[in-house]
Amino acid sequence: MTINLSFIIGPLVGAIIGLITNGIAIRMLFRPLHPVKIGNWTLPFTPGIIPKEKARIAKSCGSAIGKYLINEEAMSDTLLSDQMDQKISDYCDYLVNHNQKNQETIREVIISSAGQDHYDQFLSKSQNSLTKKVYAKACNPKLGEELADIALNEAQNNSLFGAFSFLIRPEALKEKISETINGVISSKGENIINHVIVSESNNMLDTSFQDLYEKYHHHLPKVKESIIGIYHYLVKHGLSTAMQAINITQIVEDKINEFDVKQMEEILLEIMHKELNAIIWLGGLLGMIMGFIMNVI
Repeated sequence: MTINLSFIIGPLVGAIIGLITNGIAIRMLFRPLHPVKIGNWTLPFTPGIIPKEKARIAKSCGSAIGKYLINEEAMSDTLLSDQMDQKISDYCDYLVNHNQKNQETIREVIISSAGQDHYDQFLSKSQNSLTKKVYAKACNPKLGEELADIALNEAQNNSLFGAFSFLIRPEALKEKISETINGVISSKGENIINHVIVSESNNMLDTSFQDLYEKYHHHLPKVKESIIGIYHYLVKHGLSTAMQAINITQIVEDKINEFDVKQMEEILLEIMHKELNAIIWLGGLLGMIMGFIMNVI
């Protein structure tokens, strides 16, 4: 029994050609890395498609990722998801459990993290800023009038005031009290406010975490709720500005352009190794099928 080799050779040659051509085609996506010149003439298909179109690919990838993948809507959905809220809640619980027996003060922890110089600068700046804001509110002329009204009402409820009311004109007394209060606020208000703020902030900073826990642990659910609420507010009102400042599209484009072409090839081959091999073997299979068809024809 003789075997007609043409029925074997045709599909075999077709398979080999399919494997080789698909392998070369895939290789030409990346290679050569640089143009091949013969005199002033550049050899066609050099450099490879990806090195040649690197800038355009970078721009297209950046645009696609910024527009469809990492956009404001996607980031908002992720950052404001129930899962993120749970992570924040869990982290708050972890911090509380980790520090409920901690004897360190808030001041000591901040100094150990930020350093003494940064701590001093931040504390001084915060105290001065808060003093100015409170003092600006206190300088409202109506404050003196409101406090004078309160003082006069309290005085009028006193029996001693009633005994001498015929000697006192309420409107004149109110005006005098208001002037006195506004004068004290104007001349000494800022120093008084600063003294109170410095004193209270120092008391808070010198409180240990254990004391804070013992004093406020029953408020923890509300504290966590407030923290999550502040987080949601910051995301809703600041995400758009942050996304514009970060500019994901430009970052992706710049990073791809910074890649060395060989490094880019290694990354893509690592990601698509199985798929590219499947294309090569598919070329061999199609070549074999064509060989069988040619034999039948």
